[in-house]
Amino acid sequence: MNKFAIIFLMLLGSLVSVSALAGDVTVKWQNPANYTDIDPGEEDKTTFEAHLFTSFQQIFADLAQTLPDNYHWEVTVTDLDLAGDARPRAKAGGQELRVLSPASRPAISFEYTLTDSQGKVVSHAQVDLKDANYLSRSPRVVGVGNKPFPYEEFMINQWFVQQQSQKIFPVR
Repeated sequence: MNKFAIIFLMLLGSLVSVSALAGDVTVKWQNPANYTDIDPGEEDKTTFEAHLFTSFQQIFADLAQTLPDNYHWEVTVTDLDLAGDARPRAKAGGQELRVLSPASRPAISFEYTLTDSQGKVVSHAQVDLKDANYLSRSPRVVGVGNKPFPYEEFMINQWFVQQQSQKIFPVR
């Protein structure tokens, strides 16, 4: 795929709305160049960021499917710090690895607004998630090996479930 096509897909993917017979979500990426750590390592930055944004948009879209019909969840990601650190000399199968350590925990900051089917704001907040205990969980529970960003996805999913259990977010 040429660079123009990748850039086009990335720009198109920077504002995605997913809907079905459930809630839907729009994800916006605010100033990703200023994010704490979305280091692509030796991978092409444009390709890596397109994959990253698409993966996270899917995480939020999967969660939105559990919201009631016609609810809309707007998410603006303001910072992202991926689990681990990209280290050029740490490789497996020729690919650079992100080296995980307690000091390099995943974190994400975002603002969201959830509206109901009449457009009334149900919930609005600034969220700062960090998972200092991300290495203490079983890799199988977190989904390591099955998902592109398992620690970040687990952290976001846990937060979302908590919002629904506390009745901040309704359940479909």
